[in-house]
Formats: sequence, structure tokens, C-alpha cells
Amino acid sequence: MSEAFRVGFVNRWERRDPRTGLNYASFLVQWHIYEPPYRFSAQTSQVKPGLLEYPLVKEMDASGLLYSAHVRPGIRFSDGTELTAEHVAASLEKTPAFKVHASASARGTRVFFRLKQPNAAFELVLSRFDHCVVLERGRELLGTGPYMFAPNPQPECFRLARNPHYRDPVRLQEIECRIYPLDGDGSRKKLLNAVNRGEVDFTDELARDELNKVEKMRKCIDLGYCTALLFFNAEQPVFQDTRVRLALACAIDRKALAAQSYSNALAFAATGMIPPVLGSTPDLITHDLARGRDLLAKANARTNGALVLSSIPVPRPYLPDPKVTLELIAAQLRQLGLKVDVRMPKDIAEYVDVTQRGAYDMLLAGWIPDTPNQLDFAESLLASHNIPSGSNHATRGSNYSRWRNAEMDAAIQKQRVKPETANWQRICELVKNEVPLFPLMYGPRIAVVSWRARNFPRDFGSGAFLSQVELPESAQTRAGATETGAHAALKY
Repeated sequence: MSEAFRVGFVNRWERRDPRTGLNYASFLVQWHIYEPPYRFSAQTSQVKPGLLEYPLVKEMDASGLLYSAHVRPGIRFSDGTELTAEHVAASLEKTPAFKVHASASARGTRVFFRLKQPNAAFELVLSRFDHCVVLERGRELLGTGPYMFAPNPQPECFRLARNPHYRDPVRLQEIECRIYPLDGDGSRKKLLNAVNRGEVDFTDELARDELNKVEKMRKCIDLGYCTALLFFNAEQPVFQDTRVRLALACAIDRKALAAQSYSNALAFAATGMIPPVLGSTPDLITHDLARGRDLLAKANARTNGALVLSSIPVPRPYLPDPKVTLELIAAQLRQLGLKVDVRMPKDIAEYVDVTQRGAYDMLLAGWIPDTPNQLDFAESLLASHNIPSGSNHATRGSNYSRWRNAEMDAAIQKQRVKPETANWQRICELVKNEVPLFPLMYGPRIAVVSWRARNFPRDFGSGAFLSQVELPESAQTRAGATETGAHAALKY
């Protein structure tokens, strides 16, 4: 049997700079090659040291916004270059999402962070996957993680080899990543068949209802960790009236949408923007066509032609079949007497262009939390400074509603400085009353893993979670490896 641990994907690997945050293939590869300054432990819900010493030190400064941390010694990139404070600062300065929050500079072995505004959760900002530290060597983007790209990687098949300079023991020697493209009908038959033939050791890209067809593999499911959303483009005249946005929300049957993708619709139909893994923020909007028609009549809404409904073109954890969901939404909205023009971008490049230009009336997409912080999730989708544009195309350009609301911006900033329950409730009330977007379904985190994999962790969503997995035929060659804190996981 192959010595490599085999991972199956459905989307081709995009050789993007990981600092852009624009990765529609899989975050797994990034987490295993690159590291952010800090690590967030889902098991303990605490931030831990990564590339920098923890915690941050508040410096004596008139603004009160200057912090610093030492670079931890002995950390090297995959070419052997020792990590310095200059490397950390230079990399973060090229990270668009980081620049929203702070600037970074180096002095000796310390990295200094000057916040642009008070942020009670800044340490979480430094644990985000897209705030990883990258060393540019020509066209190569090197990391400090346990793996690196093996020679001659191809978009359809590539390997991750051990980083010989990684500081901690690594049990899994090599990871083979292979692409099994979607079928013409949007199904994952190629991936499913490869799993059942024993050609895949791990994948987190099967749809929920396809798990029933998986044979001889362990199955892992975490419900409600991301949200599919319908964004109303508030820059379009027709959607500048809150009554119109609410009318269209009332026309959408969320249970019917969920039933199209999942056998248990009630478990996946959304009730609010925040995914259950982060909390509960019910919007109390129910499917009510009569109310929708009444709201449209009172708003005297006029459209010049059909409303353009666009979508992200590739499957995501919150949207297993974008095309099918898009068509059902269009059919539901047509019951209001509206004309709807469905336009599916042909690829991610076209999708990015469409979202940057706001070339749509409505957009079907969603969001996966960057951190365990509710406010981070809300700010990503609602803050004015996160409206996509040509200069703001990274993860922070995710306010696809293109909604500008001074009260929301002020409430988000207030919550950053001093988190308060009453202010958070005000943020939730604004979303419920203004309806810039409409939550549709909660996406599960799903994985299947081979029984030959030992020490597979419970938390398989972030970090280099495969590095401590062990294959039985290689156990003796790594008998000397010691378990570390990162290895404190399930043992089968």
C-alpha cells in the first residue's frame, strides 16, 4: 500500500499567494505549509504561541495602540532560512486583511504592531490562516509549516513533502493531493468512487448525503460551522428600500432549499446569519409569500428588466450544489411576479471580477468563519470597509451586499474596543431589520478518513492536523517520534 497519505479534492489547486485569503480549493494545503504568528486551539479555546512569543506585550506609547512580541528562536523556512522579525513584519505588510487592523515593523528580535483602532481580540487576528508568514524566493512562496511542495506540482495532482527544517516531530512523511473533478451534473461521483476503491485516505469534500454511500471509512460530521447567504446589492436602486429586501426574503423557503441539498432539512435550514458553532442570532423571518407581495406593493418597487442573480461557481461547504440552489431561489422569487436572470460565472476568475464590480442584483455565496469570534464573522459581511473593489479583493472584501450603514460601522467599532452584550444585540437587530443579506443554510464540516490512519484528531478543520497522523506500515520507521501537545487527539 502507498506510503503517502492520500487526500482527495474536487476543485483544482489554485497557486495563489496564501495571504490573499482567496482560496476556493481547500485550506488544508495552506494550513500544512504556512503558519500564522499565533495558533488558536479549538480544544481549549485559547490562543497559543506560534511563530511569536505569547502573549503580546503592550508598549508604552501615547496612543495606547502599540504592542510587540519576540520571534521564537529556532524556526526555519523550508529552505533553511531562519525566521526573523523582519520576515514576519514584511509578510504581514503584504497581507491585505491584516492591513485593515494594523501595521507591522521589526526591531531586533521583536515584531511591533501598531493597531489602527482598539481591538480587544487582536491576538485572534494574528491566528488567522491568511495572516501566515511567507518568504518569497523568486516565484516560490516558502513557509515554516511541517510540509512543503514536492518538485513539479500540478493543479490536478501534487505532493506535500516534509519540511526538513520543521522544529517539531512529524509522523506523516508525505501527503498526496489528487483532484477528482465534479461530474457534469455537479455530483462527486469520481471522488466517491475513489474513496470506495480505497484510493483516498481523507477528504472533507463529499456532500452530506453522499456519506451514506461511503464504505469502509470513518465518518466525521460537525454541524453548522458556516452559512450560505443571499446578498442583496444595496447599490442597486431597487434594493435601497428595506421593504424590497425583506419582501424577497419572505419569498424564500429556506426549508425547501435545505431539503434539496440535505435529507434532514430542519438540521440545515438557517435561522440567522451566525453559524451555530459561533452562537445564535435568529432573524425571525418566515416564508410568507403574501407578506412579500404586500411589501413589494407598498414599496412600489420598479425594476428595469430582470433582476440579475449570480453565484459562486464552485461547491463550498455551505453550498454543495450552487447551480441547483441558484435555480430554486430564482423559481421562488418569480412567485412574487419578478423576472429573474440567472447568471453563473464560468470560473472563479469571473466570479471575483463580478463581485469586485458589483455586477449583480443578488449574489448567492456564503462565509466560513476566519476566527471563533462572532464579531469577526459579522464585520466580514457587514462593514463598509469590506465592500469588494479592485483594491480590496482579499478576504476583507466580503461585504457582497455592498451595504453602507454608519450605525452598523459604529456598533462594530464599539464592540471591537469594549465587547458588550447590549451592543452585540444592536448589531443583530440591525441585520434583522435592514436585511442586507438573507441566511439560507448552515453548512456542515464533513470528513471521511481511512481506518489505516492512526491518531486522527477531532479538530480536522484548521492547523496542520495531518502532521501527527500515522500509517501502520511506517510506524516502525517513526518509532522514535514523540507525542507533543499538538498530538493530544483521538487514538483509534
